[in-house]
Amino acid sequence: MPSEQPNILFILTDQQRVDTLKAYGGKVCQTPNLDSLAAESVVFNHTYASCPVCTPARASLQTGLYPHNHEMRNNTSEPGCKYDSLPNLSDLLSNKLKEQNYSVGYTGKWHLGWGPTEVGYEGDDFPGHGAGGHGYEQYHHYLKEKGLEVKLENKITGHYKGHWAAEVVSPVETTVEYFLTDQAIHYIDQFRQRENPFYFQLNFWGPHEPYVAPTKHLDLYRDIDIEPWANFADDSTNKPAIHNVKRAKFTDWKTFEPYVKHYFANVSLIDEQIGRLIDYLKKHDLYDNTIIIFSADHGESLGIHGGLCDKNFFMYEETCRIPLIVKPQKKLMETKYEDRFVGTCDYYSSILDWAGADKAETSRDGRSFVPLVHNEDVKDWPDHVVTEGNGLAEILYPQRMIRHRQMKYIFNCGDTDELYDLEKDPHELSNEIDNQEYQATLSNMKELLASWMKEHNDLALEQFKDLRF
Repeated sequence: MPSEQPNILFILTDQQRVDTLKAYGGKVCQTPNLDSLAAESVVFNHTYASCPVCTPARASLQTGLYPHNHEMRNNTSEPGCKYDSLPNLSDLLSNKLKEQNYSVGYTGKWHLGWGPTEVGYEGDDFPGHGAGGHGYEQYHHYLKEKGLEVKLENKITGHYKGHWAAEVVSPVETTVEYFLTDQAIHYIDQFRQRENPFYFQLNFWGPHEPYVAPTKHLDLYRDIDIEPWANFADDSTNKPAIHNVKRAKFTDWKTFEPYVKHYFANVSLIDEQIGRLIDYLKKHDLYDNTIIIFSADHGESLGIHGGLCDKNFFMYEETCRIPLIVKPQKKLMETKYEDRFVGTCDYYSSILDWAGADKAETSRDGRSFVPLVHNEDVKDWPDHVVTEGNGLAEILYPQRMIRHRQMKYIFNCGDTDELYDLEKDPHELSNEIDNQEYQATLSNMKELLASWMKEHNDLALEQFKDLRF
C-alpha cells in the first residue's frame, strides 16, 4: 500500500454537548488539551448526529448508513432494533479498512451487541450499555493488577430517574477513563511495530451519566456559580407533549447545577486523558502522521427547556448537534472553522477516503468531508442535514429533523411539529410552526425533507406525506 497512508485515531465521547468546548464558544468547562488540538485542526461548526441515541448513531459510524437503513433504530435488545449485534458484513468500516491493509483496533463503549472483535477489530469487548464502564471484568482486573481500589463518595441522586453523580476520592489512575487510555496506548504500541498503518477508535463512556469525576476535576467547578442555560426557563408553549417523557420533576436550577458540575468535571477528566494519549503519540513520532478525529455520538440536555433530561424525544441543538474536530496529517497553524453541514454518516466515507479506498465504494448515506478539511472548492456539498429519531426503549416515536440555512424543521409523528429560526432564536424558545410569516418557509422545509427521505430510501416518507401534505 502507498507509504503516505496516515494512521487514524478516532476519539469518541458519549453524550457530549458542544458548549463544553471553547472551540464552540464554551466558557466554563475546562478542556486545555482539546483546546490545543482545536488550534491545529478543522473545527466543524454544524455537525449533526444521525440519531440522538447511542446504538443507532454508533451503527451509523460503522456502516455509513442512517438508522432506517442499517435497521438498528433503537438501543440493542429494544423494539425497533432489528439486530441484537451488528452484523459482520463486508462493507463495515472495520472490514473495509482491513482491505486497505490497516490494523484496526477498538476499546471502550461499543453498544452494538457483543463486541468489536466480532466484526474484525483487535481490542476489547465491552458488551451492552456499560453504565459508565464500571462493571466490566477487564477494568477490575486492571485495578487488581495495579494494586488499586476505586473509591466513590458524596453520591447524589434525585434530579432525574436513575441518574446519579459521585466524586472519585481515589487516585485518577482508578478511573475508567484512565484505564481506557491505558488500553488505547497498549494497542497502539503494538500497532506501531507493524509496517502497515493503523486505525484506532477510543470510546469513552463519559460524559454520559453516571457523572463521576475525581476530586481534582470537581475542584475546578465546586466553588463557582454556573449560570442557568439560556433556555432553562421555557414553559414549552406549543411544543410536543412527548417531550414530557424526559422531563424532570424538579425544575429549579439549583437542583441541576451539581450535576452540571459533575458533568463538566468528567469532561475535564476525559480531556486530561486525551492529553496523555497525544503525549504518547508525540513521544513516539506518531502525531504528525496521525489524523485525529474527535467527536461524540450525540449530545446531552441537562435541564434545557424546563428540566429536560437525557436525550431523544426532542431534537434540540444540545442533543442533536455534536462536536467534530479534525487534525489532518499536516497540522494547521491555527484553527480553521468549517460552516457547511456534516452528519454522522459522513465519518465512514471520510475515514475510508483517508485510507485510500475507492470513493465509489465508500459513499453510502454520507460522503467524504476530506475535501473540506483540505480546503478544496466543493460546489455541490449539501446545504442541509438530517437527524433521525425513532423513539427510545418501549416508546417508538418517528421524528425527522432537517437543518437548512438558519432554519430547522422537525416532523413529530402524531404530535406538534416544530420550526425554529436559529438566527433570531438560537435557543429554540419560539416554535414558529403556526406563525403565518413562516408558512412559505415551512412548506419549503417540508418539501426538502420529503426529497431527502426519497433519496435516502426512508420508508417513513409515505406516512410523512399522508400527515403533512
